Amino acid sequence: MLARRFILGAFLAASAAFVGCGGEGGPSLSPVKGVVKYNGAPVQGASVSFLYESGQLAVGATDASGSFSLTTNGRPGAPLGAAKVGVNKVDTAAGGQDTTTMKPEDMQKMQMEIMKRGNQAAAKPPLPLKYQDPSKSGLTAEVAAGGVDKNTFEFNLVD
Repeated sequence: MLARRFILGAFLAASAAFVGCGGEGGPSLSPVKGVVKYNGAPVQGASVSFLYESGQLAVGATDASGSFSLTTNGRPGAPLGAAKVGVNKVDTAAGGQDTTTMKPEDMQKMQMEIMKRGNQAAAKPPLPLKYQDPSKSGLTAEVAAGGVDKNTFEFNLVD
């Protein structure tokens, strides 16, 4: 009887550990990096988002050289497959938040808010509005298995 309880307890503990890992695992991710330029110049402090048909969102922020890497739900990389891409930069002088200091989950929330409100802005944004919403920007990417060598993107934004 004691042996059966021990086995049952071990099974339940192993099952709980396995189930707990399911949410952490999520979709298969591949490293993604890239660069954003606007009229030929690197864009610093922009948020880059890859939106998948499933609703999954991968996000990143550009540095001084316009370079970014993506995370998905706090994990490095982006899901495999086709994504629509959005690039947004908030003018910090006009009261916006600097995306280079934001956590991935905060960037994801910000991008979701942008998509909810559409292309409305109080002041003239640093980048053309057409690039803000991934579903309307015209920018796309195909994330493949195999690492960052296959998943390096350059987005050249123009007026």
